[in-house]
Amino acid sequence: MGIFDIFSSKPSLNAINNQVAKAKEGYAQSDYRKTAMEKLLKWNTKESLSGLLERFSVVVQSLHWDQEEKKWLVEEIINNKNEMKDVVIDFILKKNEITQCLIAIRKILDNDKEYIELLKKALSLRIPSDYRSVQSKKELINELAQFIATEDLSDLILPYLHDHSDDVQCVAIDFLIKSNNKENNKALIEVLGSETHSSRVLRNLATLISAKEIEVSDNTKLASVLKEEFSVKNNKLVRNE
Repeated sequence: MGIFDIFSSKPSLNAINNQVAKAKEGYAQSDYRKTAMEKLLKWNTKESLSGLLERFSVVVQSLHWDQEEKKWLVEEIINNKNEMKDVVIDFILKKNEITQCLIAIRKILDNDKEYIELLKKALSLRIPSDYRSVQSKKELINELAQFIATEDLSDLILPYLHDHSDDVQCVAIDFLIKSNNKENNKALIEVLGSETHSSRVLRNLATLISAKEIEVSDNTKLASVLKEEFSVKNNKLVRNE
């Protein structure tokens, strides 16, 4: 601690970083981390509150206490919503481990429209080629799927059919299948002929198209990995017997 820190009511960056490190200590006792989190919350600066949210970025050794601490932190965010709202939104826009922040912010925001706009903005900041944001892209698409009936989100989701991650591709496929939109179906059918998508993604897609009995043209191209298992008959994708 420097001499100026002694006379300042505002915590220094070093002091904040020290408490953040304690809050993220994976092998410490829960009370050790909790004390650090409480101190960051009490300081109530933008920097300390942003540091507090870094607790969500780690999983500690005890899964029980990991869940309990994160549940406690979500409750504290909601209880201190006026101070926490902006830093939570910033975390959602920038970070990968956003599960708990999404739970909190939905209770903080006034209406679903505001929540949807946040989800859309957060997803648009994570381009399909970004391999570092796989988890957050999956969660954002799954959250947006709740609003298929009221929001046309096709243009936002379609690029993720070609995401860097197979997992994100599968979530995007599920979303677009559920939207029951002819243009979306056309884009999904085109992927059936892709030789760059993984066999896992293609089989998942083909299974869904077959189960939903989505109409396809008889000249629909199938990727080589699908040809032994599926074929097109009477404008439907069917499993080979």
